[in-house]
Amino acid sequence: MLKKYFYFLLLLILPTLVRSESYPEVLFDNSVINGSYAKSIAHYTGESWIQNVSYSLPVSDSLFFTPGNSLSLRYVSSPNGKWEASILNDKQKFPYLIAKDDQLTFKLFIQSNTEKGQLPKVTLQQNDTRTNAVDIANYIDDFAYDTWLNVSVPVAKFVGISLGKPVSALILEQNGTSLQTNQLFIDQIEFLPKNYPKVRLSSAAILSKISSVDKQVELVWQLPLTPSIRYVKIYRSDDKLNFQPIAILPIYVQKSLDRVNEYNKSYYYKIAWVDYNYVESPFSEVREVQTKKGTDTEMLNFIRNAHVNYFIDNYDVNSGMFLPDRGNRQAIVSTNETGYAILGLLVAGENNLISRQALLVRLTRIVKFLSSAQQHQGVFTALYDGRSGVPYYRDSIPTYDLRGTSHIMESLLIARQYFSKEDPEEQTLRNNITKLWERINWNYFTDAQNPDVLWNKWSPVDSTARSRPLGGFNESLGTYLLAMSSPTHPLAISAYINGFATKHKGNELYFGDDSNDLAPELKMKLNDSLARSISANPLIGDTGNAGISIYSDDKVIFAKSIAGGSLNESLMSVYRPFLIMDPKGKVDDFVDYKKYLSNYILAYKRRDNEMSIGTRFTDIWGVENVEDTYQGYLVNPAIAIAAYPFEKEIGLKALRKFYEEYADVLFTQYGFRSWIDIKNNDVSESYRARNQATIAVMIENANSGMIWKLYENIPEVKKTLEKVYAKK
Repeated sequence: MLKKYFYFLLLLILPTLVRSESYPEVLFDNSVINGSYAKSIAHYTGESWIQNVSYSLPVSDSLFFTPGNSLSLRYVSSPNGKWEASILNDKQKFPYLIAKDDQLTFKLFIQSNTEKGQLPKVTLQQNDTRTNAVDIANYIDDFAYDTWLNVSVPVAKFVGISLGKPVSALILEQNGTSLQTNQLFIDQIEFLPKNYPKVRLSSAAILSKISSVDKQVELVWQLPLTPSIRYVKIYRSDDKLNFQPIAILPIYVQKSLDRVNEYNKSYYYKIAWVDYNYVESPFSEVREVQTKKGTDTEMLNFIRNAHVNYFIDNYDVNSGMFLPDRGNRQAIVSTNETGYAILGLLVAGENNLISRQALLVRLTRIVKFLSSAQQHQGVFTALYDGRSGVPYYRDSIPTYDLRGTSHIMESLLIARQYFSKEDPEEQTLRNNITKLWERINWNYFTDAQNPDVLWNKWSPVDSTARSRPLGGFNESLGTYLLAMSSPTHPLAISAYINGFATKHKGNELYFGDDSNDLAPELKMKLNDSLARSISANPLIGDTGNAGISIYSDDKVIFAKSIAGGSLNESLMSVYRPFLIMDPKGKVDDFVDYKKYLSNYILAYKRRDNEMSIGTRFTDIWGVENVEDTYQGYLVNPAIAIAAYPFEKEIGLKALRKFYEEYADVLFTQYGFRSWIDIKNNDVSESYRARNQATIAVMIENANSGMIWKLYENIPEVKKTLEKVYAKK
């Protein structure tokens, strides 16, 4: 079943000289947690109270304004107490710019005999600052019970609101006193412009395609260029007579998935466009689909395609770059995540999910943007304004990101291999990618005392004062291989040992005694160290004060020998170099990378299976702490599923089990969400470019080796690989 998330929307307003998409923009996307709870925090004191579960507001899936749920707020406002509930905004990656003419709007259903004066007040919070509390009763036009009311509060009424800063929470708080129990339902919390398109939707919606794999029904539509369209509303029936609304989606989504209950059954669908006043267009034609159990191959392809769809939809129209947050008036694009997006788009192109020409246009736009964007010695900043090419710095300190640059560059070089036709447009793309590649001065970003060691970032303000050296079994491997392959400013081949193969002192990759860095419950699982001295081997050499070799302390962990002797690195970091490079045949004097990956996967899985993560299924694993202060075990589906190329049975079983048990809340038209907390009944509402690309690319590599083959045939890289991984 499709789950609805509360979209907090704003109209995108751009300068007339910049092309823009007429999409509403998501500000908050945070209310449904596993279909049962709102991501909120309820506080109460004295005799005042709010009905809550673990301090989370319940969600009603039987009463709602738009399908398929609403927030439930049940409270008593005692004279001897005080209550408040904060509806949290998780989308703080890039701040949304509040405009002075915006309106805070939401829908309110009063099921109790609550008087106007007993309705809550509302406050907006921006980080640690709160505005005044506004009485919502003053902004309801037609007060009534047992019907959905419209609440619309001008942003200007919130004294202390800071334009250009993000809203981190909307707070409902006690207003007045009464011993009566009040029951309210809240839906569609949004920020909207004062003036919005009001053209009537007279044309019927168009449902252009429908298909099914397993119990997932995929619906595809194309929108006309009508600014009044705000949502797509989906209806389903199992008898072609009685249709029920099951989902409402923002218009930048071009397809949707609906998970149904039965195999070998016919279902019927129709859609409608929805305007800013929630008036629907005439319905589309009804389409029928019949479900059947999917084979392993069908499921793998289906899940791969869903994950690349994330990159097909989410990009900045001006730069072509990946757009991490569409819910923002700023078009902030990410260098590193665009690297992941390019890999995903190449997989999409190879499987006819996007035309070769459309992919060529997107890549051409990205390269054109990067060619003119601000850079230093060929290295890009982590984030840019996609319209202007001007860097965006989170902490206002100019910084150039070497690892992010290497990630997007290696993806562009893979694209250069893919677009190999003697076609003028493809030739131009190849030439322009080569120019970006040749201008990167890798030597500029090396350590002054050791030219084999790369820093992860550099700033004109304080150079490498806040940087760390790159190295260790993680994403650093790809960066060093690329730097050593440079046609203009290459690092020496010795950088493989002195840079990548070193745990550098003073950075986060230097762990000392690895066992001390494991969680207490894991320490007792370690066997005795099998560390062996390798300093006498001429390949390693003397790292001196630079750090300790990553090969120096192999350990047996969970019955598997792990080079470096630790599971401190997330498998997502360990996977990263092997998104593009086949580990088969990659053997140096100490590590067979194919075997290393298998051992790491098996040890990681065994570790997770011995942790109490809230499930009896051993195929559900992949613990990763993705929240800074989150208490509990968050399971990232990408970790287990991406094992598929290296441990096929483990990866396939994980894919099946995540899908079968949690698809209702965890899987959408963009693939698996970024994490699930099974023990605490919580699921992320967001996605990660890293996760979506890793799942899609690993499935494709296992099936065809596509990305692996393209990377290893890049002429400059091929020479380096032959030197580093010479046959033993």
